[in-house]
Amino acid sequence: MEYAQARMQARHGARPDEALWQRLSAQSNLAGYLAAARATPLAAHLIAVADRADLHEIERALRQRWRETVTELAGWLPREWQAAVHWCAVLIDLPALAWLSAGGAPQRWMQKDPVLAAHLAASAALGPVGRAAWHQAWRQRWPDGAREDVDALARLAAAVERHLAAFVQLPAGAAFDARRALVHEAERGFRRLAFRPVVAFAYLLLVALDLERMRADLVVRALDAEGAR
Repeated sequence: MEYAQARMQARHGARPDEALWQRLSAQSNLAGYLAAARATPLAAHLIAVADRADLHEIERALRQRWRETVTELAGWLPREWQAAVHWCAVLIDLPALAWLSAGGAPQRWMQKDPVLAAHLAASAALGPVGRAAWHQAWRQRWPDGAREDVDALARLAAAVERHLAAFVQLPAGAAFDARRALVHEAERGFRRLAFRPVVAFAYLLLVALDLERMRADLVVRALDAEGAR
């Protein structure tokens, strides 16, 4: 666990602060944003994003980056926690899977994503899809024993669920502050749970929030670029 903590701590220490996010947001176009972000620790998330990437290419690259991050993190952790961490990779695909499970027509962008394409090929086998079904399957992957760790993870998961339940009711102007509050909650969890396997989930929450914020910045600029062509 010492190795995993050291790796996570190094990545956490390199996360962008608010001043960096503000400098990036000052970039008016996609090329400028990408150039500025590639000079920061966020560059690791942008390896597969081309300079003239369109909306779907950006989102596909960031989904893959999330899956790679989860896989890498799982490899750092004690074996009994790896299944629960690996299952977090599925989170990025839940909206698309829910669409398909409800009978939605496959979209062209899904066919270009290797993971979603595999689901399309086996769409008849899709079972219940959604956050509740994912959460139930996730809990089944928690290791037996380690009661203190399991209780801590349950509290962190409950905090995220409360946030998500409240978030959908918020006016647009309050959304940013609510997400920032969740970032602070994840940061507290990362400090409080240090050197325990469940710290990995606080770390993943922080990664997800960083990717979400960067995705929003990139998508807006990509849409502007497409509109100008």
